[in-house]
Amino acid sequence: HGGNHRLRYTTAQMKPYVFREVEGKPEYLFDSFLFLEIVTKANGKEYDFGVELSYRSVPNKTEWEALLKETFAIGRGPDAVEHTIDSLVRLGYPPPTKRKIFFALPNPIYGNKNWGSINGKKLDLGLLKDRFAAAKWYVDQIEHIWKKKKYKYMELCGFYWLHETIDTYNQDNLLVDRVGNLVKEMNRDFIWVPYYGAQRAHEWKEQGFTRAYQQPNYFFDTKSPMTILTGAIDFALRYNMDLEFEYDGRIAQEVYASRFYDYIDKFQEKGVWDKKQVAYYDGGGGWYEMSASKKTEMKKMAKTLGDIIVERQKRLK
Repeated sequence: HGGNHRLRYTTAQMKPYVFREVEGKPEYLFDSFLFLEIVTKANGKEYDFGVELSYRSVPNKTEWEALLKETFAIGRGPDAVEHTIDSLVRLGYPPPTKRKIFFALPNPIYGNKNWGSINGKKLDLGLLKDRFAAAKWYVDQIEHIWKKKKYKYMELCGFYWLHETIDTYNQDNLLVDRVGNLVKEMNRDFIWVPYYGAQRAHEWKEQGFTRAYQQPNYFFDTKSPMTILTGAIDFALRYNMDLEFEYDGRIAQEVYASRFYDYIDKFQEKGVWDKKQVAYYDGGGGWYEMSASKKTEMKKMAKTLGDIIVERQKRLK
């Protein structure tokens, strides 16, 4: 949420994430929402908030501020979740718990000397203390905006480290440790979703995260063998991590739909549905497309995963 190529996440677009209707009554679905953005375009440039790449620009404070503005745009994103729940409460269907909200922290990319200033001091992101200052500034901005919003049905639960590996060469391990201490001192969770094979994924707890979800990275490449999925699950189980379930807008294609069901089957086979938290990589609208589709197979997929989510929610009560 936040890039100009995404859904705007209006109330109508967020609705299917919050609940589904069965026999005229609402059933709550996802109990937590992570709002993040990786890439956005502005002024003819493409910016990456997670990593420095030769074909993208490094975002500065100006782009970070623009991301904050989009994240909390009136009537969209978190606002839309709140409005949707409020409409259900007015009909007599309150949520079983407050919905948990997390926000991604842009990576203060190492070596950037043009990021901008805080309180009149220009930051040099080649310095660990200045990288931490930039991250802390973003956390403080989120906290400030959140308090002003005065949401009734959601709680700010934590922050997500956007970079999907720990770049020890640029001392990201030291930076993440400091940011983690800051977040935990605020009684917030500090979560991470590393890609399969990421540096220090097996040491996620020592690195300062309160919870980590392993990405299988199986859905995205139709040439990926099943061992990519099963290997990621086994790795997560070995190191006490949770799992990520992945899909995106390509879900309407048969070859990708089969992979969607592979996740369901292997999570069942290895006990993930019974004993682990599951994060869902939506690809910026995949669930909305499934839920809104009139195609039989898409409706079947939405119902199949929806049934699992609803049942897991019932077990939490």
